[in-house]
Amino acid sequence: MIMKRPILLVSFSVLLFLLGPTSASFVHTIFTINSSSPVQLSSLAWDPICKHFVVRSIDSPKVYTVSDSGTANCIISETSLNIIGEFVASVAVDHVHHLLIVAFSNSSIVAAYDLKSYRKVCSMLLPQLNGAPGGVAVDMENGEVFVTSSRRGIVLKVRLDGDGSLILEYKLNDNQGLGGIVHVNDESPYILVMQSTTGKIFKVGSKDGVMKEVLPRGKSNVLAPIGNAIALHNDLSLTVSANRKLLLSLESDGTWTRVSVNVNITVENSDQSIAVKTQEGKKAYALSNQWWKVWLVRHMYDLRMALFCVKAVAEIFLMLSVTYRDMRQIHESKKKKK
Repeated sequence: MIMKRPILLVSFSVLLFLLGPTSASFVHTIFTINSSSPVQLSSLAWDPICKHFVVRSIDSPKVYTVSDSGTANCIISETSLNIIGEFVASVAVDHVHHLLIVAFSNSSIVAAYDLKSYRKVCSMLLPQLNGAPGGVAVDMENGEVFVTSSRRGIVLKVRLDGDGSLILEYKLNDNQGLGGIVHVNDESPYILVMQSTTGKIFKVGSKDGVMKEVLPRGKSNVLAPIGNAIALHNDLSLTVSANRKLLLSLESDGTWTRVSVNVNITVENSDQSIAVKTQEGKKAYALSNQWWKVWLVRHMYDLRMALFCVKAVAEIFLMLSVTYRDMRQIHESKKKKK
Protein backbone atom coordinates (compact mmCIF):
# COMPACT_ATOMS: atom_id res chain seq x y z
CA MET A 1 0.00 0.00 0.00
CA ILE A 2 1.39 3.36 -1.03
CA MET A 3 0.40 6.53 0.80
CA LYS A 4 1.27 9.79 -0.92
CA ARG A 5 -0.59 12.48 0.99
CA PRO A 6 1.02 14.29 3.93
CA ILE A 7 -0.10 12.67 7.18
CA LEU A 8 1.99 14.23 9.86
CA LEU A 9 4.39 16.92 10.88
CA VAL A 10 7.46 15.81 12.76
CA SER A 11 9.30 18.23 14.99
CA PHE A 12 12.57 19.04 13.26
CA SER A 13 15.29 21.41 14.37
CA VAL A 14 18.33 22.02 12.26
CA LEU A 15 21.33 22.97 14.34
CA LEU A 16 24.55 24.28 12.89
CA PHE A 17 27.73 23.00 14.50
CA LEU A 18 30.68 25.36 14.12
CA LEU A 19 33.49 23.10 15.17
CA GLY A 20 36.84 24.18 16.50
CA PRO A 21 39.97 22.04 16.62
CA THR A 22 38.86 20.65 20.00
CA SER A 23 35.66 19.03 21.16
CA ALA A 24 33.99 22.38 21.81
CA SER A 25 31.18 23.37 19.48
CA PHE A 26 28.83 26.32 18.93
CA VAL A 27 25.23 25.44 18.15
CA HIS A 28 22.78 27.69 16.33
CA THR A 29 19.15 26.73 15.80
CA ILE A 30 18.15 27.28 12.18
CA PHE A 31 14.46 26.35 12.42
CA THR A 32 12.04 24.26 14.46
CA ILE A 33 8.63 22.82 13.57
CA ASN A 34 6.65 21.57 16.55
CA SER A 35 4.34 18.58 16.55
CA SER A 36 2.99 16.14 19.10
CA SER A 37 3.07 13.22 16.67
CA PRO A 38 4.17 9.99 18.36
CA VAL A 39 5.96 8.58 15.29
CA GLN A 40 9.42 7.14 16.00
CA LEU A 41 12.00 7.78 13.28
CA SER A 42 15.52 6.63 12.52
CA SER A 43 17.99 6.26 9.62
CA LEU A 44 18.73 9.16 7.31
CA ALA A 45 19.07 9.08 3.53
CA TRP A 46 19.15 11.92 1.00
CA ASP A 47 17.38 12.05 -2.35
CA PRO A 48 19.43 14.50 -4.49
CA ILE A 49 16.81 14.55 -7.25
CA CYS A 50 13.77 15.49 -5.16
CA LYS A 51 15.93 17.35 -2.62
CA HIS A 52 14.50 15.80 0.52
CA PHE A 53 15.50 13.40 3.27
CA VAL A 54 14.22 9.84 3.55
CA VAL A 55 13.75 8.35 7.02
CA ARG A 56 12.35 5.10 8.41
CA SER A 57 9.91 4.28 11.16
CA ILE A 58 11.28 2.16 14.00
CA ASP A 59 7.86 0.94 15.13
CA SER A 60 6.12 0.17 11.82
CA PRO A 61 6.96 -0.87 8.21
CA LYS A 62 6.73 2.72 6.95
CA VAL A 63 9.09 5.10 5.16
CA TYR A 64 8.80 8.90 5.10
CA THR A 65 10.22 11.76 3.11
CA VAL A 66 11.09 14.91 5.06
CA SER A 67 11.37 18.35 3.48
CA ASP A 68 13.85 20.97 4.63
CA SER A 69 10.98 22.62 6.49
CA GLY A 70 10.37 19.46 8.53
CA THR A 71 7.19 18.27 6.79
CA ALA A 72 7.02 14.46 6.73
CA ASN A 73 5.05 12.46 4.15
CA CYS A 74 4.49 8.71 4.37
CA ILE A 75 5.51 7.25 1.00
CA ILE A 76 5.62 3.52 1.79
CA SER A 77 3.44 1.54 4.18
CA GLU A 78 3.64 -2.25 3.97
CA THR A 79 0.50 -3.06 5.97
CA SER A 80 0.82 -6.80 5.32
CA LEU A 81 4.10 -6.82 7.24
CA ASN A 82 2.66 -4.76 10.09
CA ILE A 83 0.70 -7.81 11.26
CA ILE A 84 3.90 -9.59 12.34
CA GLY A 85 5.34 -6.57 14.13
CA GLU A 86 7.64 -5.65 11.27
CA PHE A 87 9.51 -2.34 11.02
CA VAL A 88 12.04 -0.79 8.67
CA ALA A 89 15.67 -1.52 9.58
CA SER A 90 17.45 0.72 7.06
CA VAL A 91 16.96 2.80 3.90
CA ALA A 92 19.21 3.95 1.05
CA VAL A 93 18.67 6.00 -2.11
CA ASP A 94 20.04 4.91 -5.49
CA HIS A 95 19.48 8.11 -7.45
CA VAL A 96 21.39 6.81 -10.49
CA HIS A 97 19.02 3.88 -11.05
CA HIS A 98 16.06 5.76 -9.50
CA LEU A 99 15.46 3.27 -6.70
CA LEU A 100 14.71 3.48 -3.00
CA ILE A 101 16.21 0.51 -1.12
CA VAL A 102 14.36 -0.58 2.03
CA ALA A 103 15.47 -3.32 4.44
CA PHE A 104 12.83 -4.75 6.78
CA SER A 105 13.67 -6.10 10.22
CA ASN A 106 12.07 -9.36 11.35
CA SER A 107 11.52 -10.88 7.91
CA SER A 108 15.03 -9.98 6.63
CA ILE A 109 13.43 -8.75 3.41
CA VAL A 110 15.21 -6.19 1.22
CA ALA A 111 13.07 -4.43 -1.37
CA ALA A 112 13.55 -1.87 -4.13
CA TYR A 113 10.93 0.79 -4.90
CA ASP A 114 10.70 3.16 -7.84
CA LEU A 115 12.00 6.50 -6.60
CA LYS A 116 9.26 8.46 -8.39
CA SER A 117 6.10 6.38 -7.93
CA TYR A 118 7.29 4.41 -4.86
CA ARG A 119 5.97 1.25 -6.53
CA LYS A 120 7.75 -1.93 -5.43
CA VAL A 121 9.84 -3.33 -8.28
CA CYS A 122 11.70 -6.14 -6.50
CA SER A 123 12.06 -7.82 -3.12
CA MET A 124 14.04 -10.77 -1.82
CA LEU A 125 14.40 -12.67 1.42
CA LEU A 126 17.88 -12.86 2.97
CA PRO A 127 17.83 -15.67 5.57
CA GLN A 128 21.65 -15.56 5.65
CA LEU A 129 21.39 -12.42 7.79
CA ASN A 130 20.01 -14.53 10.63
CA GLY A 131 18.10 -11.53 11.92
CA ALA A 132 17.47 -7.89 11.12
CA PRO A 133 19.64 -6.02 8.60
CA GLY A 134 21.99 -3.50 10.16
CA GLY A 135 22.65 -1.12 7.27
CA VAL A 136 22.32 -0.74 3.49
CA ALA A 137 24.63 0.81 0.89
CA VAL A 138 24.49 1.01 -2.91
CA ASP A 139 27.14 0.81 -5.63
CA MET A 140 25.90 3.65 -7.82
CA GLU A 141 27.78 2.38 -10.88
CA ASN A 142 26.10 -1.02 -11.22
CA GLY A 143 23.22 -0.84 -8.75
CA GLU A 144 24.49 -3.65 -6.52
CA VAL A 145 23.26 -3.43 -2.92
CA PHE A 146 25.28 -4.24 0.20
CA VAL A 147 23.39 -5.34 3.33
CA THR A 148 24.93 -5.88 6.77
CA SER A 149 23.63 -8.24 9.45
CA SER A 150 22.89 -6.76 12.87
CA ARG A 151 23.55 -10.16 14.48
CA ARG A 152 26.43 -11.64 12.47
CA GLY A 153 29.70 -10.41 11.01
CA ILE A 154 28.59 -10.74 7.40
CA VAL A 155 27.81 -8.45 4.48
CA LEU A 156 25.67 -9.64 1.57
CA LYS A 157 26.00 -8.24 -1.94
CA VAL A 158 22.74 -8.58 -3.87
CA ARG A 159 21.18 -7.42 -7.11
CA LEU A 160 17.60 -6.19 -6.83
CA ASP A 161 16.18 -6.79 -10.29
CA GLY A 162 13.66 -9.41 -11.35
CA ASP A 163 13.40 -11.83 -8.43
CA GLY A 164 16.65 -10.58 -6.93
CA SER A 165 19.90 -12.52 -6.63
CA LEU A 166 22.63 -13.03 -4.06
CA ILE A 167 26.00 -12.25 -5.62
CA LEU A 168 28.48 -12.61 -2.79
CA GLU A 169 28.75 -13.04 0.97
CA TYR A 170 31.57 -11.38 2.90
CA LYS A 171 32.49 -12.84 6.28
CA LEU A 172 34.42 -10.80 8.83
CA ASN A 173 36.82 -12.53 11.19
CA ASP A 174 34.93 -11.13 14.16
CA ASN A 175 31.36 -12.46 14.05
CA GLN A 176 29.69 -9.62 15.95
CA GLY A 177 26.78 -7.70 14.44
CA LEU A 178 27.33 -4.89 11.93
CA GLY A 179 25.60 -1.56 11.44
CA GLY A 180 26.44 1.44 9.25
CA ILE A 181 27.98 0.85 5.83
CA VAL A 182 29.16 3.00 2.89
CA HIS A 183 30.41 2.01 -0.56
CA VAL A 184 33.40 3.75 -2.17
CA ASN A 185 33.76 3.75 -5.96
CA ASP A 186 37.48 3.59 -6.64
CA GLU A 187 39.90 1.82 -8.98
CA SER A 188 39.56 -1.00 -6.45
CA PRO A 189 36.04 -0.50 -5.03
CA TYR A 190 35.49 -1.23 -1.36
CA ILE A 191 33.04 -0.85 1.49
CA LEU A 192 33.56 0.61 4.95
CA VAL A 193 31.44 -1.08 7.58
CA MET A 194 31.00 -0.42 11.29
CA GLN A 195 30.70 -3.02 14.04
CA SER A 196 27.84 -1.80 16.20
CA THR A 197 28.89 -3.16 19.59
CA THR A 198 32.61 -2.34 19.44
CA GLY A 199 32.83 0.74 17.22
CA LYS A 200 35.44 -0.92 15.01
CA ILE A 201 35.47 0.00 11.32
CA PHE A 202 36.48 -2.49 8.62
CA LYS A 203 37.49 -1.99 5.01
CA VAL A 204 36.33 -4.79 2.71
CA GLY A 205 37.17 -5.06 -0.99
CA SER A 206 33.85 -5.27 -2.81
CA LYS A 207 35.34 -7.50 -5.52
CA ASP A 208 37.87 -9.72 -3.74
CA GLY A 209 36.40 -9.60 -0.23
CA VAL A 210 39.78 -8.84 1.37
CA MET A 211 39.09 -7.43 4.84
CA LYS A 212 41.16 -5.36 7.24
CA GLU A 213 40.39 -3.35 10.34
CA VAL A 214 40.80 0.42 10.13
CA LEU A 215 42.99 1.43 13.06
CA PRO A 216 43.08 4.83 14.79
CA ARG A 217 46.17 6.97 14.95
CA GLY A 218 47.29 7.87 18.45
CA LYS A 219 46.49 6.21 21.75
CA SER A 220 42.82 5.36 21.19
CA ASN A 221 42.06 1.65 20.88
CA VAL A 222 38.56 2.12 19.46
CA LEU A 223 37.50 4.58 16.78
CA ALA A 224 33.85 4.99 17.68
CA PRO A 225 32.53 3.14 20.75
CA ILE A 226 29.12 1.64 20.01
CA GLY A 227 28.94 3.38 16.64
CA ASN A 228 25.61 3.27 14.83
CA ALA A 229 26.03 5.10 11.51
CA ILE A 230 28.67 6.41 9.12
CA ALA A 231 28.50 8.85 6.20
CA LEU A 232 31.02 9.39 3.40
CA HIS A 233 32.22 12.76 2.09
CA ASN A 234 33.54 13.54 -1.38
CA ASP A 235 37.06 13.90 0.04
CA LEU A 236 36.74 10.30 1.35
CA SER A 237 36.57 11.37 4.98
CA LEU A 238 33.83 10.07 7.28
CA THR A 239 31.38 11.57 9.70
CA VAL A 240 30.43 8.96 12.30
CA SER A 241 27.59 8.78 14.77
CA ALA A 242 29.09 6.99 17.76
CA ASN A 243 27.85 5.92 21.17
CA ARG A 244 24.66 7.78 20.23
CA LYS A 245 26.23 10.92 21.70
CA LEU A 246 29.30 11.63 19.59
CA LEU A 247 29.89 12.81 16.06
CA LEU A 248 33.37 12.13 14.79
CA SER A 249 35.15 13.37 11.69
CA LEU A 250 37.60 10.74 10.47
CA GLU A 251 40.27 11.31 7.84
CA SER A 252 42.35 8.60 6.18
CA ASP A 253 45.60 8.66 4.24
CA GLY A 254 43.71 7.10 1.34
CA THR A 255 44.47 3.48 2.19
CA TRP A 256 42.26 3.29 5.29
CA THR A 257 45.05 1.59 7.20
CA ARG A 258 44.86 4.24 9.92
CA VAL A 259 42.65 7.26 10.42
CA SER A 260 42.76 10.45 12.44
CA VAL A 261 39.86 11.62 14.59
CA ASN A 262 39.78 15.34 13.84
CA VAL A 263 36.61 16.35 15.62
CA ASN A 264 34.98 14.82 18.68
CA ILE A 265 31.64 16.39 19.57
CA THR A 266 29.61 15.75 22.68
CA VAL A 267 25.96 16.31 21.82
CA GLU A 268 24.31 18.66 24.30
CA ASN A 269 21.64 17.85 26.89
CA SER A 270 19.95 14.46 26.51
CA ASP A 271 20.10 14.43 22.71
CA GLN A 272 21.50 11.34 21.06
CA SER A 273 22.66 11.04 17.47
CA ILE A 274 21.05 7.97 15.90
CA ALA A 275 21.78 8.49 12.18
CA VAL A 276 24.06 10.49 9.90
CA LYS A 277 24.13 11.20 6.16
CA THR A 278 25.92 13.51 3.75
CA GLN A 279 24.06 15.65 1.26
CA GLU A 280 25.62 14.74 -2.09
CA GLY A 281 28.92 14.02 -0.36
CA LYS A 282 29.26 17.54 1.04
CA LYS A 283 27.46 18.68 4.18
CA ALA A 284 26.74 16.07 6.86
CA TYR A 285 23.43 15.85 8.68
CA ALA A 286 22.68 13.91 11.85
CA LEU A 287 19.32 12.80 13.21
CA SER A 288 18.60 13.19 16.93
CA ASN A 289 16.24 11.00 18.94
CA GLN A 290 14.99 14.03 20.89
CA TRP A 291 12.05 15.60 19.03
CA TRP A 292 13.60 14.22 15.84
CA LYS A 293 15.92 17.15 15.28
CA VAL A 294 18.22 17.24 12.27
CA TRP A 295 21.65 18.75 12.81
CA LEU A 296 23.84 20.24 10.13
CA VAL A 297 27.38 19.22 11.02
CA ARG A 298 30.17 21.57 10.00
CA HIS A 299 32.69 19.31 8.30
CA MET A 300 36.45 19.60 8.61
CA TYR A 301 36.72 20.71 4.98
CA ASP A 302 34.67 23.80 5.79
CA LEU A 303 36.91 24.51 8.77
CA ARG A 304 40.07 24.15 6.71
CA MET A 305 38.65 26.51 4.10
CA ALA A 306 37.71 29.00 6.80
CA LEU A 307 41.17 28.77 8.36
CA PHE A 308 42.75 29.11 4.92
CA CYS A 309 40.76 32.29 4.28
CA VAL A 310 41.65 33.71 7.70
CA LYS A 311 45.32 32.90 7.11
CA ALA A 312 45.25 34.46 3.64
CA VAL A 313 43.66 37.65 4.95
CA ALA A 314 46.22 37.79 7.78
CA GLU A 315 49.10 37.37 5.33
CA ILE A 316 47.72 40.12 3.08
CA PHE A 317 47.27 42.40 6.08
CA LEU A 318 50.84 41.67 7.20
CA MET A 319 52.19 42.34 3.71
CA LEU A 320 50.35 45.66 3.52
CA SER A 321 51.60 46.59 6.99
CA VAL A 322 55.20 45.88 6.00
CA THR A 323 54.78 47.83 2.77
CA TYR A 324 53.26 50.78 4.64
CA ARG A 325 56.11 50.71 7.20
CA ASP A 326 58.76 50.65 4.45
CA MET A 327 57.09 53.53 2.63
CA ARG A 328 57.01 55.59 5.84
CA GLN A 329 60.70 54.90 6.43
CA ILE A 330 61.56 56.00 2.88
CA HIS A 331 59.43 59.10 3.29
CA GLU A 332 61.06 59.99 6.64
CA SER A 333 64.52 59.42 5.14
CA LYS A 334 63.79 61.82 2.27
CA LYS A 335 62.53 64.47 4.70
CA LYS A 336 65.75 64.28 6.74
CA LYS A 337 67.91 64.69 3.64
CA LYS A 338 66.05 67.86 2.75
